[in-house]
Amino acid sequence: MPLTNLCHYSDNTGSQQYYSWLRRDILEFVPPDAGCVLSVGCGAGVTEAELVKKGIKVVGIEINHEAAIIARQHGIRVLEGDASQIDVSTAGNTFDCLIYADILEHLPDPVAVLSKHIALLKKNGTVIISTPNFRHYSVLWQLFVRGRVRYTDAGILDRTHIRITTRKTVIDWCQKAGIEPLRCRYLLDRKRQLLSSLSFGLAAEFLAKQLIVAARKQNGSIV
Repeated sequence: MPLTNLCHYSDNTGSQQYYSWLRRDILEFVPPDAGCVLSVGCGAGVTEAELVKKGIKVVGIEINHEAAIIARQHGIRVLEGDASQIDVSTAGNTFDCLIYADILEHLPDPVAVLSKHIALLKKNGTVIISTPNFRHYSVLWQLFVRGRVRYTDAGILDRTHIRITTRKTVIDWCQKAGIEPLRCRYLLDRKRQLLSSLSFGLAAEFLAKQLIVAARKQNGSIV
């Protein structure tokens, strides 16, 4: 199946709510028949709590202790620590879906983490990856007009990001990890969604601050 591009409205703003965002855009990609989900960087588990309400078992990974405490109150089993170091197999689960909501850009080796978790993903399982979009016009403006970038406490140029991410970057990660990317969605507010429509979607990649790539595990078995 070819990779498709879609534009979507996202109302997530404000870095102070980083650990408690409800990511409806992520939930739209979770398969309706999913029985067990791994959410890497689950924060306070607000998004994952919606899955728990549907009877889905959720295992989360979270490095922030206070956020992990709240996530557990939502019925999520939280493995606390660095996603690059935690052995998820100790949870004793295989998964129908893996969620990486704005976490891979913080890790030194995203492909290694993906590969480790995909080994526990069932055949035809879904992988959902959300990252900042470094092709956003604000980054290009700073680089090519101002000649320098100013790092911030949140957003695309969050000072804790150690990977530059674009649509092609995420697709490359997926392919190296052995999963097939199927859909890419640029997250646009209503105003920018209109601007994108006027350009027949060609400007979406430069107007969106975030993107989501959904992929699928095709072959192989759980090891």
